Amino acid sequence: MITLRNLPKTLLMTAAFTALTACSSGPVVQDYPVTASAPEEISKLDADVTAARANQVDVLSPKNFQEAYESLEDAKNMQAKGKDADKTLHEVAVGRAYLTNANSVAEVARANIEDVIAARQTAITAGAHTYFDKQWAKADADFKDVTEDIEKNKLSGIDKERSKLQQKYLELELMAIKEKNLGESRDTIALAKKEKAEKFAPRTLAAAEKSYKDTEAYIVANRHNTSEITARATETKQAAHHALNINRTAKGTDKTSSEDTALAMESEKNKVAQANAQLRNAQGQLVNAQGELISTQNALEGSVDANVALLSTQQKLEAEKALNEKYEVARKEFDSNEAEVYKQGDALLIRLKGMEFPSGKQTITAKSKPLLEKVSKVMDDFGASTVMIEGHTDSVGGKAINDKLSQNRANAVKEYLQTNGGGISAESSKIEAVGYGYQKPLATNKTADGRAQNRRVDIVIKPDTATTRQ
Repeated sequence: MITLRNLPKTLLMTAAFTALTACSSGPVVQDYPVTASAPEEISKLDADVTAARANQVDVLSPKNFQEAYESLEDAKNMQAKGKDADKTLHEVAVGRAYLTNANSVAEVARANIEDVIAARQTAITAGAHTYFDKQWAKADADFKDVTEDIEKNKLSGIDKERSKLQQKYLELELMAIKEKNLGESRDTIALAKKEKAEKFAPRTLAAAEKSYKDTEAYIVANRHNTSEITARATETKQAAHHALNINRTAKGTDKTSSEDTALAMESEKNKVAQANAQLRNAQGQLVNAQGELISTQNALEGSVDANVALLSTQQKLEAEKALNEKYEVARKEFDSNEAEVYKQGDALLIRLKGMEFPSGKQTITAKSKPLLEKVSKVMDDFGASTVMIEGHTDSVGGKAINDKLSQNRANAVKEYLQTNGGGISAESSKIEAVGYGYQKPLATNKTADGRAQNRRVDIVIKPDTATTRQ
């Protein structure tokens, strides 16, 4: 497939100019029909604006996006105040037009400054916008200057700014990785030096500073090796706190070699801590042994419960066997051109391949009635407790039209089964119908064969467990 990203550069600039010419003069507003629902269209635009923001469209086409956002907010306010529906829908249409422009400009921006966008995203992932908000704001201001030029069809200066912007975001990413992994160690070492560690604990301080520099150098050379950076940063943090603690201990002694004394004291403390840990471990083992003894006693006392549990398991296996037998019977009821039958957990899915509707309608044809009679028989033989009838369409046409069509077709199948069937087929409380439109495709909607697979009716039958156990 040909996209902006794989066009030659000369054609890329031509495509960009063509896309932006329509955007620079303002959007082409296409008002909604009088039958449109203002709340529904506001909700759709709101969702699309949110998705566009997540895809960085707010910075790739800032002016168009801002216009779309403001129109959306105006439409929400008009709806809340009970304003005329036509005026509200017009405001939604304006927002939709600006959002369309914004998405078009964003595609051109992605094609021309893809490396900058990628660098910006990695900087966001590293948290640069949180750690360095002022530097981030300045970089983003420069970024928006470029994207606003793209909105104005000014593409000639992009190459000059691209590498500068990419470098800014890469530098912010590196700064953020350092801050995240070394910020606490840097502050701890600074505190140790403020408390005169260079005098009282010079060797321990030097070891911490070396660890800090080594980890920093590793980050510069391997910024995306997260696991190794985390391990090294942990060691550096431990070294920094060690220097601070040794310094504070050394300052409290009166001996000449205060750092040696502090290190010796720390060693003794570690030995005592290790001995205490061993004691706690032994005590824990004793508690565990006592617990195992109690568990053994409880197991002996609970042998009756074990027998009951075994009986319950046997009953479940028998019930599952009975269900499987019913599934096999149901599968044999249909030939390959009529339906496909699947097992979904404890439920049975019948995919009606032979179910046909006139184009754009929900009428049950004479050709489909024998197939539905088989479905009714399976429902009754299966001992169903509930039945869900699902209508599905391809993506041709609008979402609202397909949602309504799929619901109407599911309702038509439900009504036919209730009117012409017996047993559960006649019980409306046990049969539900839902239309999913094109939300759950089985195949691509880009080919005729894929669309044909997606236009379908599925019957989901859940068994009556009480009947199964009999």
